[in-house]
Amino acid sequence: MTGSAHDAAAFEHTVAVKYPDWFFEGEEFAWGDSAYPVNERTVSIHKKPASLLPENALFDKTASRIRVRSEHCMGALKGRFQSLRGLRINTMSNQDHIAACRWITIAVILHNLVIDVEGAQSGEHFMNGHTRDDELNDRGQPDEAIRIMGNSKRERLITEIVAIKGL
Repeated sequence: MTGSAHDAAAFEHTVAVKYPDWFFEGEEFAWGDSAYPVNERTVSIHKKPASLLPENALFDKTASRIRVRSEHCMGALKGRFQSLRGLRINTMSNQDHIAACRWITIAVILHNLVIDVEGAQSGEHFMNGHTRDDELNDRGQPDEAIRIMGNSKRERLITEIVAIKGL
């Protein structure tokens, strides 16, 4: 899929969706934003009006903390390796796509090696330099959101969070 495809649309064509047992075991699942479909292996936050219910709002706030950490990680990675900001590589062939994936993989490996050597604080100063506007600019405009269907796993997670928070 091209870079203009929405993450959720691209995800639908991955082997993680086609062969989830290769990636997930037992109760494991992937987090997604509200554009991702809900199923046994993908859990996302709620859209309105469901997001207005107190237990769903608590769930969404708890899940959003995970996304913030992920966004900070991507910001630190893009701050250290400016070539990853918008990775402007033509992917006209399978070889081009493989080269782009290798570029990203090598950057992630080097980033993790630097963190191992210098400590976690070495990436923190990059996070503040990559703003939300920068991230939106890197991603491009999102496509139309995918409709979310009900999911028992998400309901169980909501129940657990409500019980922990004592709501």
